[in-house]
Amino acid sequence: MSYDRQAESVRLLESGVTSDPVRLSRRRRFAAVAYDVLGDVAAAWFVRRGHNTFWHEIHTLSRRGGVWNYLGGGGHDADDDGLADRPRAAELGGLLVSHGSGSTSLGQRSLLSLPTRFVSYAELLVADEVSAVDVDGRRRAVPRHGRLLTVWTERPPLVLALAADGVELATLDLASGRVRAP
Repeated sequence: MSYDRQAESVRLLESGVTSDPVRLSRRRRFAAVAYDVLGDVAAAWFVRRGHNTFWHEIHTLSRRGGVWNYLGGGGHDADDDGLADRPRAAELGGLLVSHGSGSTSLGQRSLLSLPTRFVSYAELLVADEVSAVDVDGRRRAVPRHGRLLTVWTERPPLVLALAADGVELATLDLASGRVRAP
């Protein structure tokens, strides 16, 4: 069973993640994982059960005239659905890891023949020790499974990993992929 990527993405953007399945099954073939909205652009992350694999799919959207429009997306397969509880930093390889990224053209050309604008995204995996992340001043709680998505249209943002008391634990620079301690 597949899903309607446009309808499900819009539902996710408008209602948020409404369920938190621990795994996919024969009955539950797909689940919303994460999303991010920045002004009039957004990305939605779903995991879908395939034959002997799981498909992680990211869909990008833009809002024009108050309506979300599907732009495109990408994805990858994995041996697991990624819905299990998030690992400790030692197991993950750090407090905060960028697992993948991509971009989609917004399809808007200027009269001056400037390059097309893009909506870019990064998949983030966050360790159990992190309570929240801050992406360019937008603070977000980390879900049970530790997977987050962030979008941008200009420069890749800095992502701060925060402890429960708000103390900065690490910073991930999405432009370079480097993580640094505070």
